[in-house]
Amino acid sequence: MRRRNVFLALLLAAVVAGCTQDNSDTQQSARDNVKDEQARINEGVGAIHDAQQIPTFDYSQEYQTLLDVLSVRAEGTHGTAVVTALDGSLIWWCPTVGAPVPSTYQVTGSTQYVDVAGDGTEERLPFDQAEPTGAYVGESAATWVLCLDDNGTPFAMYDEAQVRWTSGVVEGLPVDKRARVDEITFEFTTAEDGG
Repeated sequence: MRRRNVFLALLLAAVVAGCTQDNSDTQQSARDNVKDEQARINEGVGAIHDAQQIPTFDYSQEYQTLLDVLSVRAEGTHGTAVVTALDGSLIWWCPTVGAPVPSTYQVTGSTQYVDVAGDGTEERLPFDQAEPTGAYVGESAATWVLCLDDNGTPFAMYDEAQVRWTSGVVEGLPVDKRARVDEITFEFTTAEDGG
């Protein structure tokens, strides 16, 4: 009886070892198949990249436009803001100095760029990145516009309607829709003042 139990135990151990070896072989075979398939994909993509290389350019108008718009935002220029309702009808307009500014732009960020001490990594957590103009961008449906009165003195207008802005003077807008103030109560600094 003992002999039979020992025999059965040895037989069971051999079967388990064989199954384990078969399972290990199956897993290795699957890994090899994945590696082979990935190698074929990489070879195909490499051939396409060799035949059709990504072009490079000595000049990009798209990039230059972004740089110019950034300069206008940072340095200011005279322009015209037109504020419209959802149906496109004109609410008000004004000549401006500088581009309109979303109401949630900030001059300081609320998040820091930090490395967590003692975590065993040098991973740095993300932080709010300031625009090159110095502002931190937020999400907003409202806009600040620095309008000019008839004498060229700036005053601020805030609106939650759609604001369109042109870097130039727009003629033919209705005089009765021009934003006006009776008295300017704050003196805004502009680039022309040495801001």
